[in-house]
Amino acid sequence: MKENSSLERKKQVQFAVGMAAIDGGKPSAFTQNLLNQYENGQVSSSELKQAIVEKYTRASQ
Repeated sequence: MKENSSLERKKQVQFAVGMAAIDGGKPSAFTQNLLNQYENGQVSSSELKQAIVEKYTRASQ
């Protein structure tokens, strides 16, 4: 598995937040915390995705 550099992760986070902002969205505190962890290399992209899916799947049930 290829690990992204800190700079690449930061660019990915900025892009994702920017795309959400186009639609008037803003990351929740929960999501922003995960994005910060991803940016710092504390969680992988798959862990980030899984945490978000689990959080919002539970919330909608």
